[in-house]
Amino acid sequence: MIWQHYCIFQCDRGHVKLGKSIQFKGHCRLKFYPGCNVSIGDDFICNSGVENSIDTALCSKIVVQKDASLIIGSHSGISNTTIHCHSKISIGNFVNIGAGTMIFDTNFHSTNWKIRENRVQDVKESINSPITIEDHVFIGAGCFICKGVTIGEKSIIAAGSVICKDVPKGEIWGGNPARYIKKIDS
Repeated sequence: MIWQHYCIFQCDRGHVKLGKSIQFKGHCRLKFYPGCNVSIGDDFICNSGVENSIDTALCSKIVVQKDASLIIGSHSGISNTTIHCHSKISIGNFVNIGAGTMIFDTNFHSTNWKIRENRVQDVKESINSPITIEDHVFIGAGCFICKGVTIGEKSIIAAGSVICKDVPKGEIWGGNPARYIKKIDS
């Protein structure tokens, strides 16, 4: 494993399995809570910071909450990406995720305004739903991947898109909210 520059790594008794030739370049913040399950495959690359990415963000951030599961396949990479895993996020093999993308399997807060008046209860009442990003997916820079979605294999997500519903395999989607653009030729 290669750690370059500045990486903050906290693991509080979670189960972490790391593959071969993993690289964290630049500024990274990794926080794995007790009881979480993290598996990162071979040849994963995390590019972070101004020097290592196309945008001006300062770091990549990966947070895996208690009892949550983050699985990243082999030969995948992210740049200045934020991943908050409260339930389950599965990222396949040969997946590239562009700079400034945010992947959240939670809405962080209750949808009930009355519950939001109590900050502690607000967070406890948030809704979580798993995310699946299948093999060979390319996600452009500055995208938001929302809870509960599946992005099918070999699909492309255009830069700046908000994915809030499933994307079938082999399609290009883009926009806010993202919509079908065209089928990818095989």
